[in-house]
Amino acid sequence: MCRNEDNAMIGRVSSLFWCIWHNRNDKIWNDNIQSLSQVGRMAFAVWNEWFTVHQLRRQHIVPVEDSRLVRWEKPGVRWIKCNVDAAFVVGSSITSMGLYFRNTNGQFVAGLTQWQQPVYSIVEGEA
Repeated sequence: MCRNEDNAMIGRVSSLFWCIWHNRNDKIWNDNIQSLSQVGRMAFAVWNEWFTVHQLRRQHIVPVEDSRLVRWEKPGVRWIKCNVDAAFVVGSSITSMGLYFRNTNGQFVAGLTQWQQPVYSIVEGEA
């Protein structure tokens, strides 16, 4: 079947099959189903991401580590520091977030994870 097709076509078809399978599992396990156009857009996004990564690898482009990266700094005495992160999964209709509280010594104090609907934009989630 794939003998006469190039890798790009095989990748697009594989992405579509995976997204159809993912949609089926999402329906069975979460009673959540997407429209055909949503599945198609998800397949396109999956394929685009895969293709971009492999193009960069093929061109031997290696990301340069930025020495200006922000590193965790411990809070002052008698302070608690809260780190927050959010995740957005395409097609899940869910935004998840996690909070992690640490004391002056960097020790875990408390944490929280939760998911919520509706899906927030990346800008809203990172705010």
